[in-house]
Amino acid sequence: MKKTIINPVNNWSYWSESFKNELKNAHLNHNVGEVLVFDNDKFKVWTIHLQPGDRLPFHIHEIPYFWTALSEGKARSFCNDGSVIESKYEVGDTKNYPDLNSKHFFIHDLENIGKTVLIFNTIEFKKDDVRQK
Repeated sequence: MKKTIINPVNNWSYWSESFKNELKNAHLNHNVGEVLVFDNDKFKVWTIHLQPGDRLPFHIHEIPYFWTALSEGKARSFCNDGSVIESKYEVGDTKNYPDLNSKHFFIHDLENIGKTVLIFNTIEFKKDDVRQK
């Protein structure tokens, strides 16, 4: 995955008023994918299929998780620190976030700015013992 910062941290001038307003309640959205395809006492499996121009709304990540790209494409994310990042994904790109918790979290959206369907699997871990490792 190749990332390009198009707006720096703590610079809100790039943001529309509607995005700033949407961000205010984003901490309530724990849906980190489009479809929850599996859920048990240890983890959740989400899928994301974003058509070109589609957007996954702001959501919070506060538990350990990882994602894997199942297609290539381009996306833009607005982040709760004010930054805006554009990413180019290749099939198999994977990113792990093992240290997230209620004090160390992030909020972002995901917009498909490319010409291909963006497909991801996201796995969230539930058990506290996984978070402590």
